[in-house]
Amino acid sequence: MKKRILYTVFILLLFLLMYWLNKDEPIRYEWKPTFSADDKEPFGAYAFDKILKDSWKKNYFHSYYSLYDFLPETEDDSDETDSNSEYNLLIIANYLTIDTTETKLLLKYIEKGGSAIIAANSINGALKDSLDFSIINPFSYYLIQDWSIKQAEEKVRFCTPDSDQTALTFPKPLIDSYFIISDTIRYACFDSLYQISTASENKTLSLRYAIGAGNLILIPNPLIFTNYGILSDSINPYIWKHLAYLDGKPLMRTEYYETGSQGGKSRSEFRVILRERSFKWAFYTALAAILVFMIFTAKRKQKIIPVIKPPANKMLDFVRSIAGLYLLKNNNADILLKKQIYWGEELKRKYGIDIVNEHHDYDFYKRVASKTRQPFDETRRLFLDLGAIDETTDVPDDEMMRLVAKMNEF
Repeated sequence: MKKRILYTVFILLLFLLMYWLNKDEPIRYEWKPTFSADDKEPFGAYAFDKILKDSWKKNYFHSYYSLYDFLPETEDDSDETDSNSEYNLLIIANYLTIDTTETKLLLKYIEKGGSAIIAANSINGALKDSLDFSIINPFSYYLIQDWSIKQAEEKVRFCTPDSDQTALTFPKPLIDSYFIISDTIRYACFDSLYQISTASENKTLSLRYAIGAGNLILIPNPLIFTNYGILSDSINPYIWKHLAYLDGKPLMRTEYYETGSQGGKSRSEFRVILRERSFKWAFYTALAAILVFMIFTAKRKQKIIPVIKPPANKMLDFVRSIAGLYLLKNNNADILLKKQIYWGEELKRKYGIDIVNEHHDYDFYKRVASKTRQPFDETRRLFLDLGAIDETTDVPDDEMMRLVAKMNEF
């Protein structure tokens, strides 16, 4: 028990030591795109969501719902508008796949007056097939480990007539993806198509599809819609210019297509510890120490089995002690009387001679001498000498030894 307490104290001290050694380290950002409303890293969306919530004229909502969850299911010939059509939609994801049913719901929803912005590095499924476009991704932004290092820059301009000709400066990897539109585009799902922004070499960076009473805006560079983009003075005008198409209605942003429906519930409770470098190293070190402790204490602990010696036969010692006690008292008559009882039991068991209840006469002595193969005179003499002894008789030591030896001969 004491060892376990010492191990626990050691692990806690190790945790605190690692935290103290790393607490003054410079801040190192994680440049991993998550688009999460809880992520304060550059490519999270904590600041992005907070600024939108505080500055959007109408209500701003964040959710983990799919298009099935909040778009109304209406018949193609129905003119009724569900209350959900009052929302405009914002979807930000790395890779977006929308199936046929979701595509029909989305296009019908926009036709009824709702608008949507979809910012994704890759768009696949029925939506891509319906609108007939493709996205070129010549560069993977995952290859850049540290965006704090100055990147090559590129100018971005808006194509709409009401915009000025001021060019915005972007890091080139941030806007490296662009659209390619088919030359024989068919207006089957939309009324008309517009370019919103372009980069050098006339690369299309954002598109607006006019569908009925609403607009669908596609952007192939989702990293713009992050903390990194909204907090940059040279980038955030680009964000607000596109969000202006959604103005006038409450805005609903969903993370379903990046994290799934359980995105808000599946985050580890250790995310606060793992987010801080000092806590992270202390936590990993403590886990390693616990693992080492478990390995070295996993062996079964067992006490040494003692060798148990069989109990010694103390009967002979007991007899010797009793005999010594009688000798010490010098009660030779009592010793002879007890010896005579034991001797009589032996004769009765072995030869059927009862020296207690049988009359000691000539025939008795003759029968005892015959069965024990002892001389008649010695047999008669022994019984006469033993019969003459009682508790008050004074028997010398040599006489006692002689009688005991004689009885042993029988």
